[in-house]
Amino acid sequence: MEPFKKMSGVLIYDNHGNFADDLPFVYRVRLIEVEQGWQNVVKKLITNAQDPNQALISEKAASKSGKQIYVYNEMKFASRSEIRIAQELETRKFLFFPLPLGVRADTGNFYNDHREVDFLICQDSVWGILEVSYHPDRYEKDSEKDSWFKRSGILCIQHYSAERCYDFSKEVIDEFLIILAKHRR
Repeated sequence: MEPFKKMSGVLIYDNHGNFADDLPFVYRVRLIEVEQGWQNVVKKLITNAQDPNQALISEKAASKSGKQIYVYNEMKFASRSEIRIAQELETRKFLFFPLPLGVRADTGNFYNDHREVDFLICQDSVWGILEVSYHPDRYEKDSEKDSWFKRSGILCIQHYSAERCYDFSKEVIDEFLIILAKHRR
């Protein structure tokens, strides 16, 4: 068996993503020996993935400040207060996304085009954001993030203190759902 196999064909797109008809290309492939049962290994890696596309920004912030990310029911959270909210939402069987990454490619700058909220919640086809607030001095930053989501059509964005979310998660969810219902169209 040859160590390299030479193949050729037709390239459909050029390096800029434009359609390019009949541009020739050549590539080389090295054939490698693989262990028996590799399919099962790959299947196990996929089904037991430990790195979901969730809490990406929170994890970076936590690692920079020496804090930890909490894991509950295979979901990542930035605090125990967020876990209490998640538990209440689970009890009520609501559709929710904890620490989802929102992307709107306005500027081409990662930090300006990506935002992470604490919870994206859906009730009766209405979407809202529930934020667990820790820092009372972040008004400008939180306001800018709220406006970013409102420009995309998510109009219900509510902030609750971390203490209130931890101690009174049921009441926080009750209040949030009343406010969210007012945004039905």
